[in-house]
Amino acid sequence: MSIPLLEVRDLHKSYQLKGRPPLEILHGIDFRLSAGECRPVCGPSGAGKSTLLHILGGLENPDRGEIFWKGESTSGWDRSRRAVWRRKAVGFVFQSYHLIPELTVEENVRLPAMLAGVQLGEAWEDLLDEVGMTLRRDHLPAELSGGEQQRVAVARALVLEPDLILADEPTGNLDGASAAAVLDLLVKMVRHRQKSLLLVTHDETVAGRVGTPFRITDGRMTETRS
Repeated sequence: MSIPLLEVRDLHKSYQLKGRPPLEILHGIDFRLSAGECRPVCGPSGAGKSTLLHILGGLENPDRGEIFWKGESTSGWDRSRRAVWRRKAVGFVFQSYHLIPELTVEENVRLPAMLAGVQLGEAWEDLLDEVGMTLRRDHLPAELSGGEQQRVAVARALVLEPDLILADEPTGNLDGASAAAVLDLLVKMVRHRQKSLLLVTHDETVAGRVGTPFRITDGRMTETRS
């Protein structure tokens, strides 16, 4: 069996609430994601979908459990190693876009490369063209529609060609037509580049456009294979 891109074993996460017992969100998450695989992560609100994505992207730490990246345990990584890995290996797409309001479309897309000290050449221009935002390159986020902002966010997530894209309800703030267009664009671009995608959603229609879902129920993950 080939080594998966990402593997999670017995992942646990809880939050301490003032004056109350710890609230356990994830208890015993196990799954594997292969290179080039696109999977939705489904479950009701409060199931821990976003928490799981934040842990996988190194934005939060689990209470216990182990995460393997290309067969290597990340448990011993220090903060610096984790930051470098996150910057180069993971792209994020958030529900609220998270574009820098003072930066233009072009600057937002190029920002990850600037932070990483990477020379892009014409790659960012190709991405802007691919997401249909070339003519808006000098515009600020406030001058764009929600769908346009999310297209910029997709380009930004892919600009360093990361192996893994983590998308947290990326169509949650969009109307139906814009949501379908952005989702299809994201999945198409990820698959074309043979990258991997984990996309959190509570919408079964969205999940069906991405792939076979992982499901989080009562803090544990299950999957159904066709």
